[in-house]
Amino acid sequence: MKRIHFSLVLPKWQEWLVYATVALLTLTGIAWLLLDRFGRVEGEFGPEQNPALPWLLSGHGVLAYTFLVVASMLLPVHTRLGWNAERNRKSGLLLLSTGAFLAASGLGLYYLSAEALRALTATAHWLIGVGLPVVLLVHVVRGKREGP
Repeated sequence: MKRIHFSLVLPKWQEWLVYATVALLTLTGIAWLLLDRFGRVEGEFGPEQNPALPWLLSGHGVLAYTFLVVASMLLPVHTRLGWNAERNRKSGLLLLSTGAFLAASGLGLYYLSAEALRALTATAHWLIGVGLPVVLLVHVVRGKREGP
């Protein structure tokens, strides 16, 4: 029986899809946060939320679903082979758990109605979300240092 060899190195299109999705998620999240905190506009009856906020939030939500699909594409080969080869496990687990937390807290922000819990979830979501690119960068650098 012929053995098929799989590499832990992602195809370039897949690698750039991960980078693009994380970058766009981060940018829309930061833009939303900044406009929410500092982007009030003068309305007919005084200051009101920036009209771009709902659009940014919708785009961020669509990108979140896209990220979940992109991350799921990595599970059958890249993640499984990396785990079995005992390579880059710590940063991989951190990346997976960060993504899972962001997905769960994003759902929480959509569904939670208790204001105190929602505020806590929102703060944790954006703090950890801003760190996602750093976690991804650490995983990539460590992986490239270990070789293919």
